[in-house]
Amino acid sequence: MKKTLYFIIVTLTLTTSACTETKKIAELQDQLRRQESQILKERQENAESSSLRFSLESQYKKKNEDYIKCQQDSKETFEAISNKYNRLLDDYTKLQTAYKSLNDAYETSKENAASVIMELEERTRQGKAEANRAKPKAKSKKRRR
Repeated sequence: MKKTLYFIIVTLTLTTSACTETKKIAELQDQLRRQESQILKERQENAESSSLRFSLESQYKKKNEDYIKCQQDSKETFEAISNKYNRLLDDYTKLQTAYKSLNDAYETSKENAASVIMELEERTRQGKAEANRAKPKAKSKKRRR
C-alpha cells in the first residue's frame, strides 16, 4: 500500500507539475513569438533607418560637392570681376589724364585764339586809323552867291 500511495503521489505531482510546465512552455513560446516579432520589426526599422541614412549621406555629399563647386565658381567670378574692375580703373585713369591734357590744350588754344583775335582787332583799328590819317581831306567848296 505504501507503494501504491507513493505511486499516486508521484503521479499527482507529475500531473500537476506537468500542467504547470505546459502552461510555462506555452507562455514561453508565446513570449518567444512576441520577441521574434519584435526582432523582425526592429530589423525592418533598422533597414529603413539604414536606407534613410544612406539617402541622407548621399544628399549631404551631393550638397557638399555643390557647395564647394559654388565656392570655387564664386571665387573665380570674384577674381574675374576684380580683374575687370582693375582694368576699368586703369582705363578710367588714362581717360581722366587724357581729358585733363586735352582740356589744358583747349584752354591754351582758347587763350591763344583770344590773344590772336585781340591782336588782329588792334591791328584792324590801327589800320583804319592810319588809313583815316593818310586819306587827304577833301576841301569842301563853298559856293558863293
